[in-house]
Amino acid sequence: MEINVSRPWQGTLMGVLNAIGIALGFIAVLALLFGGTFIAAALQETGVSMLAGLGTTIIAVIILPILILGLFITLGLFKGQKWAVIIAMVFTALSIIGNITTFNIFALVLNAFFIYCYVMCLKAPFYNQK
Repeated sequence: MEINVSRPWQGTLMGVLNAIGIALGFIAVLALLFGGTFIAAALQETGVSMLAGLGTTIIAVIILPILILGLFITLGLFKGQKWAVIIAMVFTALSIIGNITTFNIFALVLNAFFIYCYVMCLKAPFYNQK
């Protein structure tokens, strides 16, 4: 007999926030790829135009795999995969370490709330099904 359990609101919230972040990240990657061309054209007289275009392309190539990983984590959050919650919690914990070192109190409080949401997800039956 299969029990129908619903996704907790914390999981939905974290999935939606991740999806928004990924969408904005893809827009940023596109802006870096196409913006490098405009920056290179603007800096053509200075002689460093190739470096500007190459630099933005390298940054975009570095960010793209991280966004793809985030996409898989977000899909896992919506599907009830426990591994997605654990990986998202690890990345949030790393972000908390960064917030402590930079004394970013607002982001620290926000990430603490995210950790709370992930802990509540781990306790929910939706993420503990086999």
